[in-house]
Amino acid sequence: MRTSISISLPEELAKEIDKVVKQTSLTRSELVRAALDEYLFKFRFRKLRERLVLKAREKGIYTDEDVFERLG
Repeated sequence: MRTSISISLPEELAKEIDKVVKQTSLTRSELVRAALDEYLFKFRFRKLRERLVLKAREKGIYTDEDVFERLG
């Protein structure tokens, strides 16, 4: 199932979207979907990383070297 949403954009952002659309085979909707998908992926990744960093620090792991020492 698909859901439609309506958003308002600053004129400059809309112009940038249109420039990319002209340079690619994407539609506006496809471009905005891809951008949102990437943003949400990065958002989830940052949240997961925050949780894992806290757990690592509880175990005395602060650097990549600490990780490699534990793995080796």
